[in-house]
Amino acid sequence: MFKYQLIGSIYRAILKPIFFKFDPEFVHDEMTSRGKLLGSNPVTKKLTSLAFNYKNPMLNQVVDGVEYINPVGLSAGFDKNAKLINILEDVGFGFMEIGSVT
Repeated sequence: MFKYQLIGSIYRAILKPIFFKFDPEFVHDEMTSRGKLLGSNPVTKKLTSLAFNYKNPMLNQVVDGVEYINPVGLSAGFDKNAKLINILEDVGFGFMEIGSVT
């Protein structure tokens, strides 16, 4: 749990103030590009998963017969061009909506 508190502290103290100095679309595009790069290599995918992915059986959900390993999903619009499809599970999302497909 300490790992996640550390990552949250780093985000709040360092990254968020930097990100908020730039145009939101610029930050979105930059993070999407970096996510696509991280998802393109098995080594970076594994490192990303070790840093961010949290799994716990208590998070499992079954909704209308579909099992989700995590109830937190990425909403429509964030990755409308499906550039992050290879990294989102490693970041910890239980599902994603790409365009109009969940």
